[in-house]
Amino acid sequence: MERRKKGRFLGTRVILLVIVAAFGFGCAALQPTGKPKVLSLTDRGTVLFLDKYEFKAPPKNWALLKNLEGGDFELGFLLIEQGPFPSQTTFMYDEEPYGSSPDLEKRAKYYCTRFLFNSGIDLRVTKQEKTTLGGRDALAIYLEGENPNRDEKSKSKVYLLKKGDRIVSFVCTMWRPMNGTYAQEPFDYFENFAQSFKFLKKDFYENFEDELRKAGM
Repeated sequence: MERRKKGRFLGTRVILLVIVAAFGFGCAALQPTGKPKVLSLTDRGTVLFLDKYEFKAPPKNWALLKNLEGGDFELGFLLIEQGPFPSQTTFMYDEEPYGSSPDLEKRAKYYCTRFLFNSGIDLRVTKQEKTTLGGRDALAIYLEGENPNRDEKSKSKVYLLKKGDRIVSFVCTMWRPMNGTYAQEPFDYFENFAQSFKFLKKDFYENFEDELRKAGM
């Protein structure tokens, strides 16, 4: 059964539901003594996130979003852009995208009925295609929508990615006023993030699956 996701973030404007770390990746310096840094640089032009993931991060004017108490996603980035509200972009890695099916096509169909459901956006899928991400099977979904009553629109790209017997996701959403213009550069940073993303450790589910296989189940 899908976990209930009340007030889900996933790129909407409701940024008060998550922890927004300091700009310029200064969040690492705010960690208590003795605890690992949230982000640490490598000599490969990437960053490590808590020694769990490695990826290419966006520039320093993006804020790190880190959920400290568990919730809808683990990490992401936010850019407040010039222009009238709601001119901003978020992207993130989400371990529990909407739905429960391990089949990419079925998951995508359900996912798109729930994505941004609490925003009032009249959403439509403009394109969907099979692809790979980090050598894993994936679906790329492109979505756009408007809410004239709130004078806002959105443009999103979502990757649903097979990870063992589960599906995880990478999500980018850009918000603009109805007369605003979408920009490509934030999506380019998202692509760098998603395409470079590496899982450095097996998660709980993968270890559990390994134990089941060892037990012949």
